[in-house]
Amino acid sequence: MLPYSINKLVHEIQFPDERAKFEEAPEAFLAGYDLSEEEVAAVQSGDVRALWNMGVNPYLLRVYQIWKKISDDDYRAALEGLSFYEPRGGSRSG
Repeated sequence: MLPYSINKLVHEIQFPDERAKFEEAPEAFLAGYDLSEEEVAAVQSGDVRALWNMGVNPYLLRVYQIWKKISDDDYRAALEGLSFYEPRGGSRSG
């Protein structure tokens, strides 16, 4: 699974016009992207940890967090133990 499609989606829905289309008809909007069922579920549910592990760019993920109204505390908790240097579930100790 390459992260291009999920990153493209998260990038697109940061724009109000595209976000409105997504909110009006999510299934139709998502059909335009080559996404797995896991990716669709993560986007719809606001699972930032899963999105991180799928390779969503951290800057795009932050915009997504704001759009989904995920608090900073919940966002940090969801990403606890993950590392920018070890994406897709890796952690960095010490």
